[in-house]
Amino acid sequence: MIGAGKVATLLAQHLYSAGHEISGVWSRDGEHALGLAVTLGAEGIPDPGGVPGDADFYLVAVSDGAIPEVASRFRGYPGTWVHTAGAVPMETLAGAFGRYGVLYPLQTFTKGREPSLRETPILVEGSDKQVCSQISSLASSISGNVIEADSADRLVVHLAAVFANNFSNHMVTVAGRILKERGYEPSLLDPILRETFQKIMEMGPERAQTGPAARGDLATMEKHLQLLKKHPGWEKIYTFISHDIGK
Repeated sequence: MIGAGKVATLLAQHLYSAGHEISGVWSRDGEHALGLAVTLGAEGIPDPGGVPGDADFYLVAVSDGAIPEVASRFRGYPGTWVHTAGAVPMETLAGAFGRYGVLYPLQTFTKGREPSLRETPILVEGSDKQVCSQISSLASSISGNVIEADSADRLVVHLAAVFANNFSNHMVTVAGRILKERGYEPSLLDPILRETFQKIMEMGPERAQTGPAARGDLATMEKHLQLLKKHPGWEKIYTFISHDIGK
């Protein structure tokens, strides 16, 4: 394991539980590497020079911007080097390693939460067919939903995930702030949020769409916009999204 953050920890734990041997964990934060390694019966490696050269796979689970640095630092290592990023091309590892690829779990990771990966889509790519097959086999040991996708397709999936996860999360954050300004707790929205996402999964988002923009209720939307005058950024978001829903 190269990295010891949220993604590295969850992937390492699932791979370990699936019967894979984790030979070592290296991270720029040596303390984190040692902490994760203990839970895996692995060696915590404080110095990059101590990373063994006999592993079958090197799973690079670091921030997107750190992947080129890792490729440069470990250039020429044997084994198959695999990064886990959605928006970073596979070719970022080309030139540094003979065998390389991608294992991207389409999931949201938060410290303290451990989502199951069994139904999580994992998008894989390899420098050649054999490498791709081996990465697919590794991914299949922890997920029942493994999909081959090249870097261009993976970027599109990542974009879709940003809309579905990151943007929807931010909308709920804004909603909570609107309520708190009036003295209400954001938890007031919990029941409608549960029903909203349940409907999305059961009916599809198009059929589940409701609200003033969907029914063309201009009078209600104007009242809302008046309330948002003191938050011009939220006013713009409301206007743009309402317009898009209306279309």
